Amino acid sequence: MASRLSRIAGHLLVQVTLVAGIGCTLPRPEPANSLGSLPPGWSRIAGGPGTGCAQDSSFAFFARPGSHRKVAIHFQGGGACWNSENCDPQGRGATFHARVDSTDDPSRLAGIFDLSNPQNPIRDYSIVFVPYCTADLALGARTVTYSTPGTTDAPERRFQIRHQGSANAERVLAWVFAHFPDPDLVFVLGESAGAVATPLNASRIARHYPRARVVQLGDAAGGFRAGAVPGLLAHWGATGLLQRDDAFRSIDSAAMTLETLYVVAARTTPRVTFAQVNSAEDAVQLAYLRMLGVRGVRLQPLLAEDLADIRRANPGLRTYTAPGRRHGILEVAEFYTLAVDGIGFRDWVAGLLDGAPTPDVGQALLAGSGP
Repeated sequence: MASRLSRIAGHLLVQVTLVAGIGCTLPRPEPANSLGSLPPGWSRIAGGPGTGCAQDSSFAFFARPGSHRKVAIHFQGGGACWNSENCDPQGRGATFHARVDSTDDPSRLAGIFDLSNPQNPIRDYSIVFVPYCTADLALGARTVTYSTPGTTDAPERRFQIRHQGSANAERVLAWVFAHFPDPDLVFVLGESAGAVATPLNASRIARHYPRARVVQLGDAAGGFRAGAVPGLLAHWGATGLLQRDDAFRSIDSAAMTLETLYVVAARTTPRVTFAQVNSAEDAVQLAYLRMLGVRGVRLQPLLAEDLADIRRANPGLRTYTAPGRRHGILEVAEFYTLAVDGIGFRDWVAGLLDGAPTPDVGQALLAGSGP
């Protein structure tokens, strides 16, 4: 008798549960823990065949397990090069980080990588950190031979730089796709040189995960308005690689700029939230512009023109512009203290991730009327 009553009670419980669930959205269960082999904290993962840095095979990336429903992928900055002077790893003029080593460990960073801070908006995310060591804005697909001219003291010297950043990015994305089968939210962010390709990668991620929300944020790379840019992209092999994608096939190679990445990405995947943060007179962006032949200018008008170009194609672009010469905010403690127009940058980022209405901050600085 007791057994029969138990079966009846169980049957009624199932019926009540089914009725209660009608019209309700039940939370999706976490998928199988495909990161179970990773210990808590950051793990270094070898890039493997086909990846590499400027002159060696040291490429690796870092992963920190968290929620399988929320994933952040951060692309590191680290300069760029395009001639025998600024590409020479033995010279004084090298302008890039050439290999992955202990200095690239994200546990050394602050800001959004301070995972002990309860105010960190990605504290519970799974996070993938992508080092940068190919001097090509993580877009290249070409190995280039450079030569230094001979002198009375030394003969001509030839060396190669593997501008193969796109292969590294593809390897990381393949790893992410294999380990996160069905995330709800993917946050694609990058700083400086690492920011440039983030709209392209966000669009690729959105195409792979048609049900996920995808948010992109580029930090400290919005003002590179220079006539030399299309030539640099071609030099690194990026233009030819991009044009294999149907989305870029109609773009004239002579008109391929860094803003083009945002324009095409927004056209291809309009559901992605695209965003930028910049300082109005970023000293590092100005220094690279001078190397590209753009001298005697302020960054603010160039930044305003670049953002206007993107916004004409994508009115939904969100921007946060701060005063001053700071280069990068995501990886430093000021991530939590910076405020412009009474809006904290940390809160602005959290709003992007929450899908809340997010204003454009610091617009007066872009208009030239700010301090």
